Amino acid sequence: MISYLRATHYRPAIKQIDELQPGSWIRSERPNEDEKQQLLKLGIDADVLADALDPHEVPRVQLEDGWTYFITRLPDTDDEFNDYTTPILFGLGDKYIVTVSRDSLGRLWQPFIDRTLAPTTQKTKLFMHMLEAISRQYQTRIAAINRQMRATNSSVHALKASDIATITEYERKLNDYLDALLPTNTALEKILSGKMLKLYEDDRDQVEDLSIDFEQLIARCKSLLRTITNLRDSYRAVMDTRLNETIRLLTVITLTFTIPTMFAGLYGMNVDLPGDEASPYMFWVIIAISLTISLVLGVYFLRKR
Repeated sequence: MISYLRATHYRPAIKQIDELQPGSWIRSERPNEDEKQQLLKLGIDADVLADALDPHEVPRVQLEDGWTYFITRLPDTDDEFNDYTTPILFGLGDKYIVTVSRDSLGRLWQPFIDRTLAPTTQKTKLFMHMLEAISRQYQTRIAAINRQMRATNSSVHALKASDIATITEYERKLNDYLDALLPTNTALEKILSGKMLKLYEDDRDQVEDLSIDFEQLIARCKSLLRTITNLRDSYRAVMDTRLNETIRLLTVITLTFTIPTMFAGLYGMNVDLPGDEASPYMFWVIIAISLTISLVLGVYFLRKR
């Protein structure tokens, strides 16, 4: 799908237009072969376009034939290849700004179009607004993971195996976010040099703010990953302690039952043993002695741990 959108200083609301005009935003999602050819005719590099549609492409920035290409990744998607992030290409040329994605991004662009008042003719400023929208998406996702983790790890002793499996999913997601955020921030720092994109003073301040936002997201992801590691280690320590306590208890029980078993074996032999075997109370005497010795041994071992 390819759509054309445009906004000006006099009409800052972004609206869809029927025909391509200079200063337009060209939005392409899940392009078919014909649409890919249209993008190539606009001047988009074929290799860069192929990279943008690769589900495992790493964020980067490059300058090619008068176009500035910025590839980054969005958080969370239902992509069959990658459950957590998906690539998106920003192409800034002389006349147009182009976005290309292999997934439908209505969840990102529709709120952006409804809320943003920015001329598409100012490509650099529009590009920065788009990156801010991506940054907000990451903030929302990471904050949601933080809330869910706080609800899960309220008590280490109350954790179950299913909770650890859930936390492991959070860890995979945060690692995927981190793999996208780190190179994206590096690409932003390259833009700050002014070699990849012409920046005015206001643009430079906006890029610096964006870089700070991404650094904060990176720090938050690392903090949550450390929390997950500490939580998993604590859970392992608790489980080891529980296992040791269980083994200790079973060992004590085994020792205490050894005494009655020994007496039963001795008096089960077909030989003469001490005591009046004909007495009707002899059975209960043996049971009482066995239980007394077992109880004494059990209390002793439990107290000595």
